Amino acid sequence: MKVKDGCKMPLKEKQLYPLKAAASKRSRTEQDWWNKASRFLWLIVGLYLAYLYTCQLQLLHENQLWFSHLTELERDLSFRSESAIYYSYYKQLVTAPSLYEEISTLLRARNINSFQHFSILPEIFLASLYRAAGLKHLVEPVYFYINIVFYMQGIQLLILFYLAWTLSGTPIAGCLAALFIIFNREMGTRAHMAVSLRECFAIPFLMGGILCNLLYHHSNRIEVLFLLLTLVTNVCAAVTWQSAQFIFLLEGISIIVVQTFGLLPKGKVCGLLLCKVLATLVYSVVYPGYHSALSSMFITFTVAWTLVTFTHSGHCDQVKNIYLWILTIGLSLFLNIILKLLFFGYEDSVLMFKYVCSKLGLMRFSDFEILVSLCHSAFQPMSKGTLLQILSSGLLPCYAITIAVFFKSIMAQSQNILQTRNELQSKVQSSSPLVHHLDPMWAYAVLLSLLLGGLSLWTTRFQYLWVPCACSIAAAGVCHSKLWRDVSGAIGVTSSVGNVVRLMSMCAIILAVTLKETPTLLSQLRLMKQLHVPDTVMLMKWIDSHTPRDAVFAGSSQILAATHLATGRATTVGAHIEDDWLPKNLPDICERRPGRGV
Repeated sequence: MKVKDGCKMPLKEKQLYPLKAAASKRSRTEQDWWNKASRFLWLIVGLYLAYLYTCQLQLLHENQLWFSHLTELERDLSFRSESAIYYSYYKQLVTAPSLYEEISTLLRARNINSFQHFSILPEIFLASLYRAAGLKHLVEPVYFYINIVFYMQGIQLLILFYLAWTLSGTPIAGCLAALFIIFNREMGTRAHMAVSLRECFAIPFLMGGILCNLLYHHSNRIEVLFLLLTLVTNVCAAVTWQSAQFIFLLEGISIIVVQTFGLLPKGKVCGLLLCKVLATLVYSVVYPGYHSALSSMFITFTVAWTLVTFTHSGHCDQVKNIYLWILTIGLSLFLNIILKLLFFGYEDSVLMFKYVCSKLGLMRFSDFEILVSLCHSAFQPMSKGTLLQILSSGLLPCYAITIAVFFKSIMAQSQNILQTRNELQSKVQSSSPLVHHLDPMWAYAVLLSLLLGGLSLWTTRFQYLWVPCACSIAAAGVCHSKLWRDVSGAIGVTSSVGNVVRLMSMCAIILAVTLKETPTLLSQLRLMKQLHVPDTVMLMKWIDSHTPRDAVFAGSSQILAATHLATGRATTVGAHIEDDWLPKNLPDICERRPGRGV
């Protein structure tokens, strides 16, 4: 039987085939090495930007106070209000003869348990690390403390750098996000003004948790590792800041909304929510005095969603999804009320309830704490000056473009789903590439940022959570390849020309932002100030030399925090002491009635 000549492979091609295969394998290997090398180099760029941000915060802190030239007493007075309370426990632990006995004393406090009321676990950890590492002769305790806080802000910038890189697929977006964070520092952090705030420790962990959520969805082989990292970051955020459970609620709502649209499988949703529930349970174990964590809205909302979802399985249309959401919200509110009334009490939630009702204008209360909170600038709506500053830095326009493209994609995908159902599940091609390839983690990040943005417009304090997220999302949005692919298709150019336009546009945005904001940043870094409080210094010296060590002082929370830190004297009240006994018996204390009667 003869074989056709066309079916035979020529001798030369037989000899060249192994060479071509080897060359192709070599080119793939070189490409892999080049990709790894480029990622490593861009990671070095991210580390350098994080280091610059850390140095910026350190220099601003030094220039505002002339901190290196202050005496120890003046350094203590540079910590204001609640920051002084937190730092006082770190100083107390560092200078104590026995660290173990001092921690035991804090845990066994009979009147006001500082460990529970102030969430001083970061101070305990840093004091233990400072003493265990033997750093007494290398760095002063105060510099070790504040530098750790500044380095954590640098780590937060690195996380947001990689977050923008992950969302957009290009490291240039990470550079743009880092520049947005550096130039919008005043709206993104208070670390250089109030070093010891709980948010300075917790927000980097919260941003790390958001990044782990994204990586957990995109990874298939090592998803268990990213799920474990999500759990660790959530636990660290929960034990360092008691308000982290409210952020968990916002994250849970965003994840469930994405799952409602069918963009995220229930298995991964359950894994992410389980990590946050476990973090909340760990918080309730570490701080047993706070029973509100077990009856928080996040816990009840997660339980309600789980019950509703697994009891109404199957296909859900739009009407049924709305019904399930209403059922979930109603059931979560019912469970929350039942748990508070029957098991954990509602005292911890009364202050939040009164604040929300007063803020919305639904009720008026005469409580002093509520009135002070409503008058404080941190609880006011976001000012026009802040919006104008975000607008002038380029952050708000880029963020608005990203949100507009996102909602355009949502509307296009919804229209495509309706058309598909009407045409008996036939595939309908669309001109927009974002319609069929809407990333669920993109939807999660954008929805979470919108929730934080709405809260920031309502209460200024939330801007320190929203601005970092907005920086990453805005940078990732304007650098996204699919966005520029749409632009290239609209103007009728080829993909290669579109890539050049995209690269030039990204570089132009970075250059424009840098040239516009650098003079303002340099002027802020050159501004020199000095802490000058001679009257307070004299008062602290007089208290330290003319009063007994067991004396107790009463007054405003600001001066009492400084008194406790600078002199070590006990105080009657302090920042954020939630103790009902003291306000009720304060008139008797002021009348100087005998202690037995009180």
